[in-house]
Amino acid sequence: MNKLVYFYTPGGELVNRLLTEAGFEIVNGNGTVDHELLAKCDALVPGKGVFRRDLLEEAKNLKIISKFGVGMDRIDIDACTELGIWACNTPLVNYVAVSEHTAALLLAAAKRFLPVVSRVHREEPDWFGAHKFTSIELMGKTLALIGFGHIGQRVARLFSTFEMNIVAYDPFADDSAFPDYVTRVHTLDEAAACADFVSVHAAGEKSTEHLIDAHFLSLMKPTAILINTTRGFVVDEEALIKALQEKRIAGAALDVFNTEPVTGRNELMCMENVITTPHCAANTPEARLRSQRDAAANIIACFNGERPPFALNNPIGVSKSDKSDE
Repeated sequence: MNKLVYFYTPGGELVNRLLTEAGFEIVNGNGTVDHELLAKCDALVPGKGVFRRDLLEEAKNLKIISKFGVGMDRIDIDACTELGIWACNTPLVNYVAVSEHTAALLLAAAKRFLPVVSRVHREEPDWFGAHKFTSIELMGKTLALIGFGHIGQRVARLFSTFEMNIVAYDPFADDSAFPDYVTRVHTLDEAAACADFVSVHAAGEKSTEHLIDAHFLSLMKPTAILINTTRGFVVDEEALIKALQEKRIAGAALDVFNTEPVTGRNELMCMENVITTPHCAANTPEARLRSQRDAAANIIACFNGERPPFALNNPIGVSKSDKSDE
């Protein structure tokens, strides 16, 4: 019998073809948990579904979760490990798209695109009214990167061409990751205090919740701008709103929020000094294809008795040489 792969939501043409050619049976869900499928499936592609211990315990045949993208905050990795399930993501697929989106947000915030464009992109342009919004030159300004993985490193490369001073904070990165044009700082306080722009790229996990908090914001310059394209909960949203309202920082540019999708009133959506996008930084055809390719590679490796290339855990009772259908 073919191994069953349960897609919480449909995955795409490439991943379907790769898995079908490898002999897997694919069943697509509709974005809600199908408990019957969960109990039968051998592999799960979770989409944006939340899979905690209670659901994972229902998945008696499950050997691997392979997620599109980087963030695993919706997956209980500890439970996966204890239940003998590989937990995998696709970390190399969206760093180009997200770093470029970060650059776009930073530039749009620095150049005040939101208030300027809103005044001229109308039936009766307010030409001179738009002129009251002055922009910021980037040359000589300091960009602080919080997190220096693939995305943070590419953001640094992009903005080095603007002749910015770049500093980065990442307690887990090896010294060899920091090129000559990036100065490593060893505390969040130092990063906050020196920056004209702070761009957040720390991993979205329990340990980074409210990493950017009221204390961090209080150390930022009143002219500084915060950019976040990682996960909403990494920034204390209430503290950010208060800092913006009290003009303790100059602005923000955000692709992620504490609660998504944003429904109803959110103060961040109502401020002219805040640019928002709907968690779409990785939404490019190229990133989607890479994500499908790598998600399939994880699953195929697992059932070939190999360690998945992007495994995040070491499941109890599973070794590299285990054959899944023995």
